[in-house]
Amino acid sequence: MADVYVAGSLRHTPREWWAIYERIAKIIETIGMSAYVPHIHTPNEVGAKALDIDNLDMDGNLRAEIYRKQWKVIENAKLVIAEITQPSTGTGIEIGLALKLNKPVICMAHKTANITSMVMGPAHLGMVDVIRYDNEEDGMAQLKRLLENKYKSLLHQ
Repeated sequence: MADVYVAGSLRHTPREWWAIYERIAKIIETIGMSAYVPHIHTPNEVGAKALDIDNLDMDGNLRAEIYRKQWKVIENAKLVIAEITQPSTGTGIEIGLALKLNKPVICMAHKTANITSMVMGPAHLGMVDVIRYDNEEDGMAQLKRLLENKYKSLLHQ
């Protein structure tokens, strides 16, 4: 299983946006942790095509399998990182599950994003780290620093 689950909107964003999740995974890997990126890993693991992951007409059985797979990955992850610039019901559920399971959570969002109180509330209580960034380079640099300074100890768990 992966050390870090990377969450983010798939259905409500253009595919070009998905590259940010892959960049987050690369940062995770630079500190020696493994990343699970749903749009990359899940299709293969549930017998779907990569292009099916955001298909509005997806079969109900496949949706159920995706749900079960991603739930299990979050349960086994050491950390969840969610890019929340683009609002997503699914990402909110993934964050909520991680919090319920007492997993550390990092949320990243562009400085212009309007972040829900369901993220900022737990952040205020010290349950979530929030990275607000000016551009992707800034966001990735902040993420790398936070991982190295606060979460590198997860490697030894």
